[in-house]
Amino acid sequence: MQRDLPTRPSLEHLKKQAKDLLDAHQRRDKEALARIRAAVPSFAAMSDEELESAPFALHDAQSAIAREYGLKSWSDLREEVAARTASQPPPEELLRALLSLPFPEAVSAALRNAWSRRSEAVAAAQTPVPDALPLVALRDALLVPRALTPIHVGRAGSKAAVDAALARKPTTLAVFAQRAAETEAVDAGSLHPVGCEAIVYARIPDGERAWVVLEGVRWLALESIEPVSQGHQVARVKAVRVEAGDDGEVSALADALRERARPLAGALPGGSRLVAMLDDLEAEPLADLVIANLPVGVDQKARYASEPRLAERLRIATALTEALAASGSAPR
Repeated sequence: MQRDLPTRPSLEHLKKQAKDLLDAHQRRDKEALARIRAAVPSFAAMSDEELESAPFALHDAQSAIAREYGLKSWSDLREEVAARTASQPPPEELLRALLSLPFPEAVSAALRNAWSRRSEAVAAAQTPVPDALPLVALRDALLVPRALTPIHVGRAGSKAAVDAALARKPTTLAVFAQRAAETEAVDAGSLHPVGCEAIVYARIPDGERAWVVLEGVRWLALESIEPVSQGHQVARVKAVRVEAGDDGEVSALADALRERARPLAGALPGGSRLVAMLDDLEAEPLADLVIANLPVGVDQKARYASEPRLAERLRIATALTEALAASGSAPR
């Protein structure tokens, strides 16, 4: 049974198809047995009776679904879904609703162009974590991995750091949130300890300031800050490892977060696209996406970023989502 993926496939729907196939195997459904035989070579020669009694787990059902869609494995299917999703920029009204700063058309165009280049961030995430990166300190914001956003920089050191990043391959820098927005000359103590490596896609002059379009690549821990002669600071950094924990607990927490986040996402202009993204993401990027888009303070987001356990990150994101919904300040 060969099938074609839809233009906008949903990983959540594909997971449900795999679970349905697993349930059908357990019911000894004849049509399901025929599909399994046709899709998975290791079951191809089995009779109905042999297949009914053969071990058949969720990963087998996922393999069958992937092969029905012409992919060799579930991992390949997930990558194909991610690639198709990444190629589809979100609606303009959704971007403007999510981003607190109004921005000109030139920035909108740069965002659309950056969306088509998101594979560069994926590639950057596969390289070793640099020991040092040009530093940009953010006021009133914390960047998370896979978040694509414009920032508006005015400090000479920040603009020099962006220029230094654009001279690198890949074009990445370190982005850390300030503890206090009014701080002008930052040091390690004035920044939250966990930030993000980000890839710079564009720098758009705006008088004495500049718009910068960037995307979070991966979490970083700040070790120290050093000045350099080119007019910007350098962050000494190391990788942050998020502990995966128990699969069952994490899966249940991720499902609970999706349920609470869907109504908030759906209330935004063009929010159906954001809801589809919530449904398609695995637990860690799901939690990051929710945190990135919640209108809560930097301190609360920094507490999330500093938590090393994925289960606790999901709990923090869920609690903040519930609090926002209960406050009545959620979008309607």
